[in-house]
Amino acid sequence: MKFFAPLALLWHISAAFYLPGLAPVNYCEKVDAEQSTCQVEIPVMVNRLDSVENIIPYEYDAFDFCSSESGSRQTENLGQVVFGERITNSPYKFTFKQNEKCKEVCVKKYPKGAKDNKSKLDMLRKGIKQNYQHHW
Repeated sequence: MKFFAPLALLWHISAAFYLPGLAPVNYCEKVDAEQSTCQVEIPVMVNRLDSVENIIPYEYDAFDFCSSESGSRQTENLGQVVFGERITNSPYKFTFKQNEKCKEVCVKKYPKGAKDNKSKLDMLRKGIKQNYQHHW
């Protein structure tokens, strides 16, 4: 019994921990955000694309997807770099507690005859056939 009392106190202390770079983020509605330090916009990050049918991973930018306006990369630790994670901002925007359906992200046009457009579309077709998937 003498052993369990100090252990119970230590358990209470060890129930909460903090890892640098993994601090919790508070989100709130737009009305409440003006008065507090919470965020309204929920960022969506994109990582690499990989496939179970092919061993070569691609960065998000390798395909002609819609890109973020900022184009900035997230800070990464050494482990993320070693394992090939390249986290970037995505063009998708979400607002806390706001329902949305079918929102247009961007429009891409591919006029006939341009060799650059053909190679972009061929790369996209190849990725679809090889079942490449996003890591969000």
